[in-house]
Parts: sequence; C-alpha cells; structure tokens
Amino acid sequence: MTVGQDTSVGPVGLDAGSRGLRADAARNRAALLAAAGEVFRERGVDASVLEIAERAGVGKATLFRNFPSKTDLIVAVVAARMREGIAGGRARLEAGGSEELLFPFVAEVVALQQEDRSLFEVVGEDDFLSNADVEAAHCEFIDVLDGMIEHDVALGYVRPGIGGMDVLMLVKGACAVSEALADAGPASLERHLSFVRAALSAPGRDCPLTGSAPTLADLRPSAGS
Repeated sequence: MTVGQDTSVGPVGLDAGSRGLRADAARNRAALLAAAGEVFRERGVDASVLEIAERAGVGKATLFRNFPSKTDLIVAVVAARMREGIAGGRARLEAGGSEELLFPFVAEVVALQQEDRSLFEVVGEDDFLSNADVEAAHCEFIDVLDGMIEHDVALGYVRPGIGGMDVLMLVKGACAVSEALADAGPASLERHLSFVRAALSAPGRDCPLTGSAPTLADLRPSAGS
C-alpha cells in the first residue's frame, strides 16, 4: 500500500462512518423530542420517560444518553418550542410588508403555550431559567420582539417607547391567565389578550374589549387557594 492510498482511504472511511453515526444520533434526538412533546401535552410533565422512549421507538439507554435526567428532557423540549416560535417570528419579520406583526405574533405564542401548558409552567423555575439553551432562546425571542416593535411603531400600529422585555412580561402574564382561567374557556383568554392589544397599541387606535369580565368562580381552585 502506498502512502497516497493510506492517507486517502482512511480518512474517507472514518468520515463516512461518523456521518452515519451523527445522522442516527440526530434522528434519535429529534424522535425523542417529538415524542416527549406529544406525551407531555397529553399527560403532563409527570409522564414517564420510558413511555416517551417507547413512543419514539428507541431504547431507554438511548433516551438517557441524550437526556441524562427528566429535567434535561423537559428543558430541551421547552427550548425547542421556543425556537419554533422564534423561527415563526423571524419569518414574519422577513416577509415585512405593511401588516401588523407584533400583536398577531403575541396571540400566536400564547395559543401555543396553551397547547404545552404543563411545559411552560416549569420554565419560570430557577433551574430552567438558568439553563443556557433556554436563556439563549429568551434572548433571541426578545430580539424578534424588538424587530417587530420597530416595524409596527414605524407603521403606527404600536406605541413608541416600549421594548421587547415589556412585551415578554405581557406574554408571561397572558400565559398565567390562560392557566388560571383554563376552565372558563377561550373567551376569558381572548378578553385578556384584548387588554394586551390595548396596552401595545399606538394612541388613538380603537381596541375594544372582547367578552365579559371573569369572576372568582372562573378561577381554578388551585389558583384561588
């Protein structure tokens, strides 16, 4: 075997194999995240990780190799959900145009939170907020919000002087309302979102309230206890 043969065949073979391993690992991770999202949505975060592995079609060793603890898995799903929202927001920004961007995006994010309520409930805990992936996603989310604010202020949709963090706090408030008033139906959330629109809108815009005011009877028992 010549030197030329040795230096060409070896690296190529290793590279092909490593590409295959990386592809398999990426597929397994994606399958686990998808399965975890479905199971957590159906059964809450108390669902068994072994059930998630079965639905993903992988063994428990593969699950624990990717996510050493259940907390790691939940954080990964939360970060993935946030990045999905960020990607949708960036697509809206890139499309630009003369349409209002900020409030429709906020309403969409809150609707997604309702689907994955149990996941987003835990994001507020310190161990989740201190996670690097979640923190990075929060930063990207605020950047998207800032871009939408700039766009909408220029077109007269949004009041000047607000920032992405202002909007993020409103989103978190709306998500808390969706949890507290979940048993009262979607009308309660729609009413709260109409308050959010009024808070964001430029002076002079007509922002009528929707629905009727919630009552104490609409609160979840756990929220009022």
